[in-house]
Amino acid sequence: MASTVSDSRKHHNKATLGILMMMGGLALYVLSDAFLKQLMGTYSVPQTTFLRALTRLIPLLIAVLVQGGAREIFHTEHPQRHLVRLAVNLAYTYCFMWAFSRASLTTIYTLAYTSSFFMILLSAVILKERVVLEKWIAMGIGMVGVMVAMRPSSGVLETAGLIVLLGTFLGSLNKILMRRLAATEHSLAIAIYPNIMMILVTFPLLLGMWPWQSVSWHDWGFFAVVGAITAAGQYLIAHSLRFAQGSTLASMDYSTFFWVVALDYLWWDRAPESHKLVGAAVIVGSNLYILYRSKKEQRAAA
Repeated sequence: MASTVSDSRKHHNKATLGILMMMGGLALYVLSDAFLKQLMGTYSVPQTTFLRALTRLIPLLIAVLVQGGAREIFHTEHPQRHLVRLAVNLAYTYCFMWAFSRASLTTIYTLAYTSSFFMILLSAVILKERVVLEKWIAMGIGMVGVMVAMRPSSGVLETAGLIVLLGTFLGSLNKILMRRLAATEHSLAIAIYPNIMMILVTFPLLLGMWPWQSVSWHDWGFFAVVGAITAAGQYLIAHSLRFAQGSTLASMDYSTFFWVVALDYLWWDRAPESHKLVGAAVIVGSNLYILYRSKKEQRAAA
């Protein structure tokens, strides 16, 4: 194995490409969450988690064959870092899967938008990235826009809400650990390992505490769609962290607001209220300013 790091295993200074990849990956996750929310009315959290991991592992393994084979993809220089990240990812996934079975999408996404603050903080502490004051201010303004748009109720901080906050922190830490792995590891490996871990940990639960429930052909189709779109989402998010800093990508979580509104309108026939449109304008403004700051920093570094 050559000692030099190939282009598929190192960072690149292309913030715009990284942002577009992150936004695309997040959009796919919103769509999959809508499918999961519906499926969880029938299946347990462990079974839904297991089937999602299994169905999205299949297209990822096919991609391994296309992009160089197992030897090229799975070679790692930092197995310990993978193990730490896998433990964090496991806890983060179960927090959100449990929340999806208990709380509304609005509650979950409202609280999940706090990830931007966790992301910036962890980027500064773990990755030693310099975060300028203007980015902190823009993130705060974006958060205000989220609160205006979503109008969380006074009772939002219940058990499910606290689980979402914990999951959001772990999810932000997961992205930071992915960013560190992206310096030396292949994006497909970063996307595949969590699914293998999820299957290995969840399968014993289905043999004991949560017995397997038969899946109809109709629902197998739903799980197949969820697997395909989350596999693509995982890969895009893992690859985005190769092209942009964690602090730059932090605010991109806000972009899911538009997909939530679109799903409300197209799937459940709920048109956006005026306060959501006002919040959307604030969110777009903060994201555009962060993109402007990032491009300015790129030019200065060049």
